[in-house]
Amino acid sequence: MKWLKKLDDHFEESVTFILFAILIIVVFLQVIFRYIFQFSLHWGEETARYTFIVLVYFSAIVAVKRSKHLRTEGFVEMLPYKVKKWVKILSDVIWLAFTLLMVRLSFISTMTVLASGQQSPVLGFTMGYVYGVIPICFTLMSFRIIQKIIQKIKNQKNDEDTSSAETLI
Repeated sequence: MKWLKKLDDHFEESVTFILFAILIIVVFLQVIFRYIFQFSLHWGEETARYTFIVLVYFSAIVAVKRSKHLRTEGFVEMLPYKVKKWVKILSDVIWLAFTLLMVRLSFISTMTVLASGQQSPVLGFTMGYVYGVIPICFTLMSFRIIQKIIQKIKNQKNDEDTSSAETLI
């Protein structure tokens, strides 16, 4: 079970690190080959493009996991403390509904592209695999949002337990 905890703690960051390293290496090689050897690697641009796409989706999961995603909190911060906590949970539930909708729609899109047999122009691999990253990442994002909702509900219960214990004292 220790490996499961490590996987939960570091999976997205590890994938993001690897993808970023690949992206840097491929772009660096492209620059070197283009300006020093005067020719371009035919596979470099496409590899960099698809690596960047996957990197963006995995980075979004890391942002969810670390609660670093963009959001507007001006109105929420003006609310009373107890209401604010429930509004944040509600916003996460709405966000979860959106990500689950995206899982469904992107899965349909992926299946359509897979059925069409479309291939990438240079590398020649099935484009359905590139599209397949989207439902996978939205599924992982949904999982992380569920974890955040559970964590917020537990914190809400702990706050209520603490406040009721304080009123007894």
